[in-house]
Amino acid sequence: MDEYKNYTHNPPHLFIPRTIYMITGSTLYKQKFFNTEIKRAYLRKVLHEKASELEWNLEAWAILYNHYHFIARASEDADTLTSLIRSVHSITARYVNAFDKKPGRRIWHNYWDKCISSERDYLARLQYVHFNSVKHGLVENPEEDLFSSYKSFIEKSGIEFQREVFSQSTDELDVEDDF
Repeated sequence: MDEYKNYTHNPPHLFIPRTIYMITGSTLYKQKFFNTEIKRAYLRKVLHEKASELEWNLEAWAILYNHYHFIARASEDADTLTSLIRSVHSITARYVNAFDKKPGRRIWHNYWDKCISSERDYLARLQYVHFNSVKHGLVENPEEDLFSSYKSFIEKSGIEFQREVFSQSTDELDVEDDF
C-alpha cells in the first residue's frame, strides 16, 4: 500500500512498494565526519547489511566525506525506508563517535528520498551516483573510488547499458547535493 508521510521538521516521504528510490543523506552542518577510508568503509558495510536485512535492493551507491547517495528498489514494505536510514545513521554515528573519542556528538542531519519516475530519470541518477566522487573532487576518475558502486556496475552490466547510462544528462536532476 502506498503511504505518504509528512513530517514537521523533515521533508515529506512517499512510500511505494517495489519502487526505485534515490536517497541522499547528509551530515550535520556538512561536516566531514567520514574523512577516513575506515569510516567510509564502515558506512558502506552498514548500508549494505541494513538494506539486505530490510530487503532493499541496492543498485548504486556513493559514500563521501559528509554525505552519501544510493539508489535502491524498495521491498514490499516500502515504509521500512525510515528504519533503514535510522539504523544506518545511529550505528554509524556511534562508530564514528567512538573512533573520534567524542561520545554523544550528533553526526547526521537529514535524508532526502526521491521516487524515480521514469527510465530516463533512473539512468541519469545512476550516472549521477557513479560520478559523484568525481563531481566533488575526491577522485579524478570514478574507477579510483573505493566507496562507490562504479566498479561493480562496470563489472556486472553490459557495455550497451553502460553507454546508455553514461550518455544521460544530469543537468536537470533535482538532487540535494550542495556539499
